[in-house]
Formats: sequence, C-alpha cells, structure tokens
Amino acid sequence: MIRRFCFSPMLMLLVASLSLADDQQKVQKLLTQVTAMATDPAGRRAVSLALSENFSVSRAELALQRRTIGLNYGELFLAYQLVKYGAKMNDIIAQTKDGKTVWKIAEGQNVNWKEITSEAKKLNNRLDINLLKHFANRKPDADRDRADGYDPFVDSVNADRNVTERDIEDAQKRYIFLRDHAGVTSAGTLDTSTEKAARGVRTDPIRNGGPDTTRPTPNN
Repeated sequence: MIRRFCFSPMLMLLVASLSLADDQQKVQKLLTQVTAMATDPAGRRAVSLALSENFSVSRAELALQRRTIGLNYGELFLAYQLVKYGAKMNDIIAQTKDGKTVWKIAEGQNVNWKEITSEAKKLNNRLDINLLKHFANRKPDADRDRADGYDPFVDSVNADRNVTERDIEDAQKRYIFLRDHAGVTSAGTLDTSTEKAARGVRTDPIRNGGPDTTRPTPNN
C-alpha cells in the first residue's frame, strides 16, 4: 500500500523560513570577514578598493557615506545590495538614523539572499586579489590612494569594531597567508592549489602584520 504524505502549508512555510535564515547567516558570515579585515588600515585599503570596483563608486565617496551613515564595510556592501533590489540610499540612511540596522532593513525587502551570498563571495575574492597585489608591490597602492583622494587612516567609523576577537584572529590568519603567498600570483590571480588553501583560512585577518586584536598600526 502506497502512503501519500502531504505537507501542510504551515510546515512548508517553516521550511522556507529556515532556509531563508540559513542563507542570510551565510551572507552575515561572509560580510563579517570583510568587516574584520577592515579593522586596520592595510586591510581597509584593500576592502575599500574592492567595494569601489564592485559598485563603480569612488573610494572617497564610500568613505564619506560610511561617516554619514556610520556603517562598517560589510554593512555598506549590504546597503548597496538593497539599492540593487529597489531601495533608495536616502531611505536607508533615514532608517538607520531612526535606529534600524541595515540587516533589519533588509528583512523588510524582497531580496534574494542566495544571490547576495554569491556577490559577497565575489567581494571576498576581489579583496584577496587586492591584498596579494599590495604585498607584491606596495608603491602602486600609495599612488592610487593619492589619485583617489583616499586615506585609510582617516576612513574609520565606530561600527568597524562590531566584530569579535575571534573574527579578527581569523582575519589575521587570512592576511598572513596572503602576505606569505603574494609571490605566487600572476596577473592578479591565484593558482588553483593556493586559491583552495586561501579559502580554507578565509575565516579572517592578522596578528603579525594585519588586523590585530589591539588594533595596532601595521607597517604599510
């Protein structure tokens, strides 16, 4: 005898909600990595450049927006994603001033968290490439900063500290790994084995030369 199982609408809604929450958590984890990497000037330079390249917005403008809204780079990335889904940046700014977080605002938007997860992964990949280029040859970064009117030592908001010590320690490991492997790059890309290894430590920045739990100024 064949039994037929029927899922109630309530159960289906629960399953969908759990899946949505899982997708959102993936985005939060990826963007926490970005925020943790930006806790010191060296990582912040690479992060700002990655967002600038991603959204075709100048780094000076991104820094100004951060100071105006008070968002860390992970939150700013999410805000730009919400704009892609129809939100207005001015509305996001107004809501954050009323006490809403960008994550809370996102819950009220019809966004595709899987798609945002994919974009957040691309952002992290771009960040790695920028750091590898920085370690391979630091002079172009200084020239680019001057041309862009960007100063990583000034580009700072209180929300940059909204990460745990563990997040920063992970970012430190990621930073050190990329610094130590900068010599294997070619045309800004990683070889397959190095790329896989980098993803394995993607959890975060650098006690010995990168984001530090005491927020020291790194040697740039």
